[in-house]
Amino acid sequence: MSALVVAANRLPVEISATGEVTASPGGLASALSTVATAGSIWIGWAGPGAGRLAPFTLGNARLHPISLSPGEEARYYQGFANSVLWPLFHGRLRREEMNRTWWRTYRSVNERFANAIARTAPPNATVWVHDYHLLLVPKLLRVRRPDVRIGLFLHIPFPNAQLFSMLPWRQEVVAGILGSDLIGFQVAEDAANFISTAERLLEVHADGHRLRVGARMVEVDAFPISVDFVRWEALGNDASDAAAALRTDMEVASVFLGIDRLDYTKGITQRLQAFEELLDEGRIDAEQCVFVQVAVPSRSDVPAYQDEREEVEAIVERINTQHCRQNGSGPVRYIESSFDDTGLAAWYRAADALVVTSLADGMNLVAKEFVAARGDGNGVVVLSEFAGAAQDLPEALIINPYDIEAIKSALLTALSLPVAERRSRMSSMRDNVRHHDVHRWAQHFLERLETVPRERHRFSMWNLPVLSRLAVAHRSAR
Repeated sequence: MSALVVAANRLPVEISATGEVTASPGGLASALSTVATAGSIWIGWAGPGAGRLAPFTLGNARLHPISLSPGEEARYYQGFANSVLWPLFHGRLRREEMNRTWWRTYRSVNERFANAIARTAPPNATVWVHDYHLLLVPKLLRVRRPDVRIGLFLHIPFPNAQLFSMLPWRQEVVAGILGSDLIGFQVAEDAANFISTAERLLEVHADGHRLRVGARMVEVDAFPISVDFVRWEALGNDASDAAAALRTDMEVASVFLGIDRLDYTKGITQRLQAFEELLDEGRIDAEQCVFVQVAVPSRSDVPAYQDEREEVEAIVERINTQHCRQNGSGPVRYIESSFDDTGLAAWYRAADALVVTSLADGMNLVAKEFVAARGDGNGVVVLSEFAGAAQDLPEALIINPYDIEAIKSALLTALSLPVAERRSRMSSMRDNVRHHDVHRWAQHFLERLETVPRERHRFSMWNLPVLSRLAVAHRSAR
């Protein structure tokens, strides 16, 4: 494969208040660990408060930080990316936030990323751009560096053409995406949505999974992301004692588990409402059953997320007040905190059932982490049909998260499934995640990108002056 350059909103690092840099445990960093050879480059933001940092090396990769001012963070990241694109792409646009200043900053930051890639990418490099923060980068980069091969992967859903068309800058965003050679989505429906949107807005011609853009062919397909199965299986096995301690502490027969970012797309209130109604109806016993909801704080400066937090806390308080247990505790254990992977693995092994009720989700890797961590062969997954993971884990109890009765029925089924059926379902899901792990996902995407036929200008011996200038720029950027 050609030299690899990864561009994502965030670098795969955590930076402490004292400036200490450590690798973050994110799934993308794990995915690329097997394909990022010596000399690979990662370009991204170092996070709030990081300031201006010089390029540095981490493992096999050379990291090039992009700096954002507090105002840019507010307008590009919290504003356009997370208050416009995120809700729009999840079909959850609560109110119009088509802020032109946010858009201008988003475009400016995307130009900064494109310029950084153009300066640092070796000749004929493979550039892999990630997610909704950088949708303009492919076209911007193609203008600056026609030699590089460009792939884009969107980790979140892509809406249908009618919903996407609400965006005032719809044509510019689609044109930006079409600067890629290969565009990857989580599921086939998202790929189809993008193809129909591109045809509608830019009048490009589609031929199956290919779009003709001028003289170029752009390929569009689904590449379902996954997790590091071997790592999560080991974490789960190591957590068996911690999981047993959690069960002893809760003093119940059955444990439901939800683990999510505190996000209005995750359907947390829907699952809690279903649990509450089962308690009200006497179909489950508060003394014998607990719902553990881990809610990781997220984007707390965005008003919609503040509203979600208040709504979740209100329903938790109501359930625990009306169904208080004899020992004074409530049947909902609400944990508003983040856990490291060791802590998550303990909860995965402690639970009888994982409950995922996403109203819209690109994939939902929590479901796959849970499956990988269950080396004991036990556990049930209740899974929203609107999470991409539902297509990869058909043995889960698939539900419509908008249907409270369906969630209630699935919760009861999860508790009553015979042991043999429970283990059979888990075995099939584990085989799927084991075979289609995150490393295979990364390799599949990059191998596909390398084979995309293109009409493009490649650097060769006959254009040495241009090649020399790029080589000098590349050495200077290191």
